[in-house]
Amino acid sequence: MGRVRTWPIVFLALALGLILASGCTDDDSNPFDPAQDQDPPVVTSFAYADGVVTWTTNEPALCVVEYTPVGEDFYHYAYESNETRETSHGATLLGMEDGEEYAVRVRSMDRACNEAYLTDVELPASITGTSFTGDTMTLSMIDVGWGLSMVLTSPSGGHMMIDAGSNNHLDDVLTFLDDHGIDALEVAAVTHHHADHYGGYVGETDDQCATIVEPGVLDLYSIGNVVVPDEVNIVSAMGGCFLYKVNYYNFPVTFVKQGDSSFNTDALRWDMTPGFSIQVLSGGVGMQSVGYEGIEPAEPNGNNDSVVYKFNFHDVSYITMGDAEFFVEHYVIDYYGRQGVNADLLQVAHHASDDATSPYWLSNVLPRIGLISNAMVEAPLEKEIVLNALRRYDADYFVTDRIFPNTDRNAPPNYGNLIAITDGETVEVLLEEHDW
Repeated sequence: MGRVRTWPIVFLALALGLILASGCTDDDSNPFDPAQDQDPPVVTSFAYADGVVTWTTNEPALCVVEYTPVGEDFYHYAYESNETRETSHGATLLGMEDGEEYAVRVRSMDRACNEAYLTDVELPASITGTSFTGDTMTLSMIDVGWGLSMVLTSPSGGHMMIDAGSNNHLDDVLTFLDDHGIDALEVAAVTHHHADHYGGYVGETDDQCATIVEPGVLDLYSIGNVVVPDEVNIVSAMGGCFLYKVNYYNFPVTFVKQGDSSFNTDALRWDMTPGFSIQVLSGGVGMQSVGYEGIEPAEPNGNNDSVVYKFNFHDVSYITMGDAEFFVEHYVIDYYGRQGVNADLLQVAHHASDDATSPYWLSNVLPRIGLISNAMVEAPLEKEIVLNALRRYDADYFVTDRIFPNTDRNAPPNYGNLIAITDGETVEVLLEEHDW
């Protein structure tokens, strides 16, 4: 992977923002009064050996290990897989290369929401990298501007694309696949019928779909299964010759619904690595007539038809939402309960618009990491109320148009891909910056 460069002023603004602007839950579940405790945790007993770091804090804390090749800006963020603050900590650094020298630091936050990088802790001047060779699960969010495209890479090395962005950013999708050596997809999944989610699959054709003007993902890649929501009318609503191309290439189509999984659905059963599984938490619910208090029933052929996936690898879970709104959040929690929706990483729905990612949802999912696909130039849907809610529930957020964690929306943009990799215990976010 290429090394990332960024601007020093962005880094300084980020460091200040982390110390001054972070927040914790402000309800009765947090009895620790920030007015009484203004001292951040003290990191002690830092040790490193063979790609694993351990440390302690003088009070219960949530911590992030940040590291980078010496001389570069920080773009690796390693999270412990826990939801409760502890005093003993450890993480495996998953993005290292053998023999590379890395600078390292620790960011910590206590129960009163004091968060900082501590400069008085004795850390080594550098640590020598050790490449991780075990099984991993990776979710990559491709920077496609206004739209969504992600690739889930399973422990065995298979690939599932979840949406392909709009046709306007097809080059970004194809470049990512080429750069990462992906030449086949076990699954090409579409969350719902909006063109900023499926357009890159189609590319561009003439009005009769017979002549390819610009080939899309469906034209260029071997695909094992096309997976769509469990309503035929959703697929029919996809324009741009999507259905024509699926039929032309004779791709198998699977309609998934809530409760489907890699245990009972052949199209999702393409990696049998122990500890890895896929669940469908929701799919095609736009015809539901049920409503919830203060929330109207879902409309057909809309954002709430988005397929919601949960990917599990040992003790780590990722949830991808597509554009699912408040209705789906309640619908999924009703079905699975709090334990069933708990996850370490959340793809923040509908580009962090304020019709999704409610405090109710966050208080059940309790993510440590939120990934957001957004474009400040094309469609600035992201809302401060959502970003603030993520921070109140102890999640760092990363956005494709400002890739460094928890960056203020008024800061200069940094565009890039967001890559979350896990060994089933540590979750590491790697930033791949690129020009717009």
